[in-house]
Amino acid sequence: MTKNKNQHYLSAFYLYNFTNNDQRYKSKGKPCRETKIHHYDFSRKCLRERPIKNLAIESYFFSYKNTDSSYNHSLDHQVQGVENKAANAIGQLNDILKYALKKNPRTVKIENSVIDDVMELLFWQIKRHPEIIKELESNCEQYLIYKGETTQAAKQMALKVIEEMGSGGVYDIRNELQKKNKTIVCISRNDAHFITTDKPFVRFNNAGRNGIAIPGTEMYFPITSNMLLFMCNNGDRKEFQLERDRSFLRKLNTYIAKSASRYLFGPSKEYLKRIVQNIGQPCTEIENGADTLA
Repeated sequence: MTKNKNQHYLSAFYLYNFTNNDQRYKSKGKPCRETKIHHYDFSRKCLRERPIKNLAIESYFFSYKNTDSSYNHSLDHQVQGVENKAANAIGQLNDILKYALKKNPRTVKIENSVIDDVMELLFWQIKRHPEIIKELESNCEQYLIYKGETTQAAKQMALKVIEEMGSGGVYDIRNELQKKNKTIVCISRNDAHFITTDKPFVRFNNAGRNGIAIPGTEMYFPITSNMLLFMCNNGDRKEFQLERDRSFLRKLNTYIAKSASRYLFGPSKEYLKRIVQNIGQPCTEIENGADTLA
C-alpha cells in the first residue's frame, strides 16, 4: 500500500478513546489503530465491530499531488502534531479525573496548556470533515475553470483554505472557542458513557441561531467515553463536573448522534443500537468479516 494513503478524518487515537477494555486487551501491544471498535455505519444501515484503521478514512485526505505526481503530506504532518499534543493532554485529563474520583478534592486545577491542546484538536476537527474539503475542492475547480486554467492545483488550493480557515479575520473560530467557559463533564459509573460521531462537535441554542459567538449557544465535544467538553458563553471558568443521570446522558448522546452523517462510535454495541433506534435509523447487526470493505 502506498505510504500515507489512507488518512483519518477522525484521529485513530481519538477513536481509541471510545473502545472498551476487552477490545483494548485483544490488541495489547499493537498500534491503537489495530484495535476494533463498535460503530454504526449510516450508509450501510448496520452495526459492526471493525479495526479503527478501516474507519473514518479517505485516500490522501490531507495531501495533494505535486507537479511531478509525488504527494505533498505537509498538512497531514501538521495535523499529526496537533493530535500528538492532544493525546498527551487527554492522558493528563484522565489522570486528573482518576485523582478527583479517588480523593474528592474541593477544587481541581486544570492547566491552561492542557485545555489549549484539546481545543486545538477540536478546532481542526471542526474543519477537517470530508464534506467540507470536497466542497472546497469543487469550488476551487470551478474557479480554475473560470480562469481558463487546469484544475490540477484545486486540492492544494482547498487545503490551503482549510489550513487558514478560522484563524484571524472577521470570524476567528479559534479565538471564539478560547473565550468560552469550559467544563469537562465526567462519568464515573460503569453502566453509562459518551458516544462520538464523524461530526463530534455539536452546537445547540434554544433561543435561535447556534453560532459559536452567539450568547447561549451550548457546545459539546466528546473527548473520551467518560469525558465530554461542554462550552457555553464567554468566561474564564475551567472545571470538572460529575454527571450520573443516565436519562440525561442518553438524551445527550441521542442529540449528538443526530448530527452525524457517516458513523456513530461507542464502547457498547447494545447501547449504540439503542441510540440508533432513538434517532429513527434502521439497524442490522453484521458479524465480523461477514462482508467486504468498500
